Amino acid sequence: MTDSSETTIDRRTALQLGAGALGGGAIGVTGMNGTVRAAPESYQFLWVNSWLTDGIEGVLGLPSDIAGKPQYEQRAEELGQRLGEDGYDIVGLAEVFNEEQDTVTNNYTSAAGSGESVPGPQPDGGEKGAGLLDLVSGVTVTDQASLEYAAEPSGNLTYVDAHVGKGVNYAELDLGPGKIDLFSTHLVTGSLLPWADSGDEDIPALREDQVGELGDFISEQASDENITIVAGDFNIEPTEDAFDAVADLKSTVGLYDAWETHGTGHGGTEDNAIFDGCDFQPSEAPPAYCPNDDAGDRIDYVFIEEATAAHTLSLTVDDIRRRVFWRELAPPEQFYVDGDESEPNYLTDHVGLDLSLSVTDA
Repeated sequence: MTDSSETTIDRRTALQLGAGALGGGAIGVTGMNGTVRAAPESYQFLWVNSWLTDGIEGVLGLPSDIAGKPQYEQRAEELGQRLGEDGYDIVGLAEVFNEEQDTVTNNYTSAAGSGESVPGPQPDGGEKGAGLLDLVSGVTVTDQASLEYAAEPSGNLTYVDAHVGKGVNYAELDLGPGKIDLFSTHLVTGSLLPWADSGDEDIPALREDQVGELGDFISEQASDENITIVAGDFNIEPTEDAFDAVADLKSTVGLYDAWETHGTGHGGTEDNAIFDGCDFQPSEAPPAYCPNDDAGDRIDYVFIEEATAAHTLSLTVDDIRRRVFWRELAPPEQFYVDGDESEPNYLTDHVGLDLSLSVTDA
């Protein structure tokens, strides 16, 4: 555990001041009183479904704006800039595709002053990529990999996700005192295309299969000395039968639910959490954080590996809050500015999970 007398160093401030500000000389240095542990470094981490779907892939893989979300190009610019300006060191995103991955990345790195992206599974054979994108600034990417899930609703083309290569994105991130293994994912939604009114896919079973594939991928990629973090839109509520697969994953990998352990309240994350429950004070936003309420389904999660003797760093969750990205185009109670729902008043339709992390050597 971190000693309460230690001072937390903001990562970007330390990078500007130089290596000495990171306490590099103190790590493992033996003095009069034995080994001195460096002051912890602080990181801001965000997971959010970005709602930047640009449509489905058409014939021969050509893009089509069918099922595209309103103003996705403009919102991609705004979201990337907002993420960089707000000082997020590590970001996991879902539903950002094709050119919008570059748009988000360029605006993020420009606003942050540095950084890079780690994209997930890309388009393949006329099917869209997974829409997963990780962003980092002041953090070193030392390894990366991705997996497209074999379990998918490809047998029924009335589902949006029959045209999306759902999967998982992996990035090993060096935080200085040690590394984390970050796994980002977005499981099948079961959403129908605009012209469809029925389908016969067993979506819960597909999600369970995808969780199984996720577990196998974690086993292949994760290192014992690193702390594993799994973040994603699982499209499964804790009360659903399919969540048993998630519980098994947590038990096998040794993960705990960051919101369940450190958050307060119900913790809804899908769009109804914004429509019905995120009654923040406009005078205090942005950034806008949702108060404690019971609105919306909890389908987005951040799971963190429990501490083990093999870990080379210690990670503490100092805070976790639910973040929304209000555009200030209309009062907060309006999700859309206009009646025809063509101009969103929010950058995303999900509530993001915003974590303040402190890390030091173990």
